[in-house]
Amino acid sequence: LTGLFNRRHFTHEAQAELARAARAHRPTSILIADVDFFKKINDRYGHPVGDAVLQQVAKIFSDCVRTTDVVARLGGEEFIVLMPNTGQAGAMALAQKLRAALELHPLQVAPHVIPVTMSVGVSELAAGCSGAFEAVYAAADQALYSAKALGRNRVEWGVLLAPAAPQHYHGPQ
Repeated sequence: LTGLFNRRHFTHEAQAELARAARAHRPTSILIADVDFFKKINDRYGHPVGDAVLQQVAKIFSDCVRTTDVVARLGGEEFIVLMPNTGQAGAMALAQKLRAALELHPLQVAPHVIPVTMSVGVSELAAGCSGAFEAVYAAADQALYSAKALGRNRVEWGVLLAPAAPQHYHGPQ
């Protein structure tokens, strides 16, 4: 429907990238975005319009990210982006850019103009740290819940719940 990768492919790519980032001492960030009140859009305008919303979100994401970023649809109305070599400032900037682009481009379905917004959670595995994809994902997911609780159509930062361990090379043992 969206032309994006699925969750399985994304998870595989994210695990590989986090391992590369730990070896190279580079930060890696992810963002999780959820279309606000998507069920209401489906209920009011029908599932074909809901599908058009998902396609619009996918296009905006694909148009706004770097070629090195990985965009996927998690399922339903949730999307995720892997941002290699990207720390907190860059990740938050991209998240705000995506959020604003969606808000500024309401879906045009004659005779309706349907405003669409999204809430976003962002997290980072800092340079020099190792960690499981699940921990970075959980932090972004918790930030997404905070964005929704704080009023939606916003971006929130998620802190890793369990600090990642710094990577140190001690040479041959």
